[in-house]
Amino acid sequence: MNKIVSLIVGGGLLALLVTGLLSSGHGQPGPQGKEGDDKERAADREALRKSAYDFVQAFEKGDAKALAEQWTDHGEFRDDTGAVIRGRAAIEKAYAVHFREKPRSKIEIDIRLIRFLSRDTAIEEGVLRLNPAGAELPTSTRYSALHVREDGKWKIAGVQESGAIEDKLEDLAWLIGDWEVKAKDKQVQMKFAWNDKKTQIRNQFSVKEGAKVTASGMQIISQDPQSGQLRSWHFDDDGGHGQSMWFRDGNRWAMDSLGVLADGRETAATNVLTRLNDDEFLWRSTQRTLAGARVPDTEPVKIVRTKSGK
Repeated sequence: MNKIVSLIVGGGLLALLVTGLLSSGHGQPGPQGKEGDDKERAADREALRKSAYDFVQAFEKGDAKALAEQWTDHGEFRDDTGAVIRGRAAIEKAYAVHFREKPRSKIEIDIRLIRFLSRDTAIEEGVLRLNPAGAELPTSTRYSALHVREDGKWKIAGVQESGAIEDKLEDLAWLIGDWEVKAKDKQVQMKFAWNDKKTQIRNQFSVKEGAKVTASGMQIISQDPQSGQLRSWHFDDDGGHGQSMWFRDGNRWAMDSLGVLADGRETAATNVLTRLNDDEFLWRSTQRTLAGARVPDTEPVKIVRTKSGK
């Protein structure tokens, strides 16, 4: 497999093919970001959103030809390694490769900005998420897309992506919702949600034994603005606390974790989250220590999305 094709199949350059023509929520227009006061361009924005809806429909059908027709004849896109695909024919071929290698994958876009450079040119910026079917972890890519109007219709002329190989908070968006695990005498519930500015994912968690809540607290996941590393912090309602560094490993997330219990004893562990599909993941805690002494690893626990959490 050549470099270009491998990047597409891996979810890198594919991001460039779909940018500017998608909407969040599988076809419903998403947040548009700050677009200025040019209200006279409302019809043009609506046309771009309509193109997004048409694109999502074609993507779900696996129609490479229809997707490529959304581009100009000589449209091109470039990833952050400098790899480029030029021309509608090459773009159509790239879509076909993706659908052959990764059938049933889904896409979402978070449009952060649309601005107009002239009557017939527009810039769109945002974040694209590719959600493969099965156990593979989703990937996200920041993008900037140039749209031009040809014969009265908006088309993509060029796209530049960035951050394709970085771990990003958006890669964890599939966790948003309600989850639980039930044992014979215990139930753990988790509720993941974005904060208002989508700079954090917050997890409210609780443990019940019978009808009584025996433990609860909050976890905050964010991207360190200095290092760019994904980090999380948790705060137990009994006073315990801790933090973790997140590292992507195939279809798993590994968390290098340190903490302090309510009684002051220090803890350390490598916690592993393994995605099984959209609605299930495994959790296991390994390499555990308590007050400096080694303690056994936990068995893998399956966490399941609740129906109300979809």
